[in-house]
Amino acid sequence: MKHNLLCLIGVLLVISSCTPTSRKMELIYLRDSELYTETITLDFIDKDGNIHSPYIDAVKFGFLDSVSFKNMNPDRMVTHITPYILDFSKKIKPYSPEYYCIYTVYYINKAIEYYNYLFHGKIDFNSQEWLKTTEVLFGDIPYLSNPKNYIFEKNSHPSPSLFAHEIGHRAFWYLEGSLGIKFKGNSITHMGLLEYFTVSFNNSPLVGEDWLPVNVLRNAELLYQYPLDDSLTLRSLLLLLEEYYPADAQNPESNVSKYLAAFYASYDDYLDIIYDNHRGGMVLTSTLWRIREQIGQEKTDTLVAETILKLNTYMDKRIESNPSSKDTIDWFDVFYGLIQEDNALFSGEHIQLIKDEFVRTGYLIDLVDWID
Repeated sequence: MKHNLLCLIGVLLVISSCTPTSRKMELIYLRDSELYTETITLDFIDKDGNIHSPYIDAVKFGFLDSVSFKNMNPDRMVTHITPYILDFSKKIKPYSPEYYCIYTVYYINKAIEYYNYLFHGKIDFNSQEWLKTTEVLFGDIPYLSNPKNYIFEKNSHPSPSLFAHEIGHRAFWYLEGSLGIKFKGNSITHMGLLEYFTVSFNNSPLVGEDWLPVNVLRNAELLYQYPLDDSLTLRSLLLLLEEYYPADAQNPESNVSKYLAAFYASYDDYLDIIYDNHRGGMVLTSTLWRIREQIGQEKTDTLVAETILKLNTYMDKRIESNPSSKDTIDWFDVFYGLIQEDNALFSGEHIQLIKDEFVRTGYLIDLVDWID
């Protein structure tokens, strides 16, 4: 990676400012191919080195030795680690285990507060008790990070999109599970809305810098088209991973190979007919991102969040018009909801823009004939 001078400056800042008494440190992260530093106050760590966060009870650190998958299910990963005892009372060294744990706690807190603000505190993150102990790992496959396990390559500078994305999963689990929004699982529409908040939180169209393989980075500035094409299928995803990790893909003992084997075992019959929901969701994310670029973050975030909270109502309106249609949230419910919310919040000021951008993506908005 380039930017060596910026990285050296950032490291020197961390070393010079991270004494336990200063209560400040610099985080170095990648955004839009540039390295940035953010000075943070360590108000969530007391003088004895204990973490105090309303959303995190404890942080554990370990070195990732290997992964396995229960019942060969790629979504049921088990990590096998060598544990490491953290000491936050000492001087925090850059790129140390303590550094990445602070990195993780800070951005988890920040992402949760972002969701709390947008959804008026209706998402109870603390009800997800199994996630209040966070694991941070040094490992060779940060691609497998999830809301429980954050995996970092040594000396990496992961984009804050990592944390916004994983907290987004937690938020949308709650929206569906406790608030009853009928996404019916991690659908393309579900992921498209989730990833909109990822890019908006990070103020960047890129998702995955320095934690996703570069050939599967997600970019909301691209003009994704609807209907989705074959480049977004699960088979395409696996081929991209094999291309990025050629040696590991051929080594049956590698973590990459184990993940690929689990994926093939679970989805072999569907690889050509099911879309990768993360990349496929960018069709909707990119549409919303273009709207945001024209009317700003505050208005777009509000429109999207308020639409989500009422999606069941908007879906019911569709079913009332077409009783044979499915009771699962789809793009047309989101489109209809955005129109209704723009009418309610902004006197319809952005309706034509919303329509134009959905048409630009390829959505057949003329089929949404239940709009008042």
